[in-house]
Amino acid sequence: MPGKRAGRHFSQLSEFERGLIIGTKTEGWSTLRVAGQVDRLECAVRNCWEQWTREGTHSRKTGSGATRKTTRREDRRIVRQALVDPTVTRPMI
Repeated sequence: MPGKRAGRHFSQLSEFERGLIIGTKTEGWSTLRVAGQVDRLECAVRNCWEQWTREGTHSRKTGSGATRKTTRREDRRIVRQALVDPTVTRPMI
């Protein structure tokens, strides 16, 4: 299928691509034309542009994800206990 982009739409936009999107959209290019230029889906271009107009930035947000419940030291202790006695259950650890 000539019009289909295989797998490319699942990867993150690079800083260069984000800058290119902002620059071309600022020049008045359509979302469809910009998407073709950077070889990305229209929704990725639209989301990047909306973030730029809403927040004034095109950088990715950091720190997303669940907070840690245990420290790295506790993780090592748990693994060590499980390796020493494989029959130990989770509540016992």
